[in-house]
Amino acid sequence: MKIHDALLGLIFVALGATVIAFSYSFPTPRHLSYGPGLFPRLTGGGLALSGAALILMSLRHRAALVEWPAWLSDRRLTRNVLLIPGACLFYFLVADTLGFQITATLLLLALLLSGGVAPLRALLVSAAVIAATTLLFVSILHVPLPWGVLAPISGLFIW
Repeated sequence: MKIHDALLGLIFVALGATVIAFSYSFPTPRHLSYGPGLFPRLTGGGLALSGAALILMSLRHRAALVEWPAWLSDRRLTRNVLLIPGACLFYFLVADTLGFQITATLLLLALLLSGGVAPLRALLVSAAVIAATTLLFVSILHVPLPWGVLAPISGLFIW
């Protein structure tokens, strides 16, 4: 999807103004003339100025506000693009119940199969990658992962 630069600039101006307005809610220390809101104000101002410049520069072009890309007419490509946010949503909703290992294996398997990988190869790669990831994160980096239904065997991976 191609969004006209004027519309995108308007979004940047609004976002910058919102950041500036929100930054005034940060308390300023008594002994300083600036506080934690200074950097967000500078960032918001830069964002708003960039958006305004984008609007001014785009006034020269007469284009549609939104143009849909050609790949949206291809069902397979559209499915593959929508599969990524769908996988993220599935992980968010199911990971605590099923656990990281089962959820991530199912997701990686689905993504590999949608990419045309042979089923047996996709299953072996998914299992190996998730086993290595679990070993790396849990045992070496000590990052807690949701275990879900595999909680009884979680002690085998922590060294």
